[in-house]
Amino acid sequence: MQQIDEFYSKDFYFSYSGLNKLIFSPTLFFNHYILGQREDKVEAYMIEGRLIHCLLLQPEEFSSQFVVAMDKLPSDNVRSIIDRIVRMHPNLEKLDTVQNDILQIMTEVNYLQTLKTDEQRIAKLITPENVNYFEFAKNAKSLTVIDQSTLNKASEVVQLFKNNNEIIDVLKLNLTEFDLGVEVQYELPLQYKLKDYQFAGIKGILDCLVTNHNDKTLTINDLKTTSKSLLDFNESVDYYNYWLQAGMYVLLAREYMKEKGFSYEINFNFVVVDKYNQVYCFPVSSMTLKDWEQRTKATLKMADYHYTNRRYDLPYRLAISKCVL
Repeated sequence: MQQIDEFYSKDFYFSYSGLNKLIFSPTLFFNHYILGQREDKVEAYMIEGRLIHCLLLQPEEFSSQFVVAMDKLPSDNVRSIIDRIVRMHPNLEKLDTVQNDILQIMTEVNYLQTLKTDEQRIAKLITPENVNYFEFAKNAKSLTVIDQSTLNKASEVVQLFKNNNEIIDVLKLNLTEFDLGVEVQYELPLQYKLKDYQFAGIKGILDCLVTNHNDKTLTINDLKTTSKSLLDFNESVDYYNYWLQAGMYVLLAREYMKEKGFSYEINFNFVVVDKYNQVYCFPVSSMTLKDWEQRTKATLKMADYHYTNRRYDLPYRLAISKCVL
């Protein structure tokens, strides 16, 4: 298959999301990364997470990433459909002139298919409110459109972080030119080749990396929003495999230090806000971090099996041996 050959003709770097998808369902990974069948829908919580990161760590980048709509935004399904139309027809003047394309996308994503006629579906989608969003999306181009309530909610969360002295210190938001020997980098993209694997390597974007040359430490700080209570965050670490993300970031940090020519102790913190707007910094112990790093290396070996054998029909444990219940 041409798509498979094209995928394998290029160096592939695993991100946390890609590796997590592969161990959960190789078939989903295959469809997403190899066949290019990617989801158009962007969940609201993902947009809110990006917005919080931007407002807290890189507020100067806000206008280059987001645009605020005047009115309340449509549902996630409607937004994904209109966003896709904008990408398909970048010079489109009126939304109702591409009804066939709209209907085709609505069928693909199974949206409003319970309605009996195409006329009813179009009438439900092409409303004054949705046309207003179309105009915003068209003018925004590569920017993410948000409404004022989303901006207000994210701003409130950011203020909660800024009101917490421990988090301010951990993220070095109060760093000045007089703090000699301390460097902080926000939203740092890293990508490195790894030995002993058939795939090229790993990559990731570190929310906050603090290098302290005085005490010879490298601290990775990762921001997280959770729909649960802070008391249940350890469950989220297991459920969403955040340990895997931490392990990958540690491996990236080790390669980063090799590149820079120093060897420091690596620390890791999860900086979390929960559904009750409670904020907390969860340090990860050195023993736990070491365990996560080893588990991550084992997971990369599983990924290497799938990549090398071009086998994406079953998860690793089921692919290599018979599972007897």
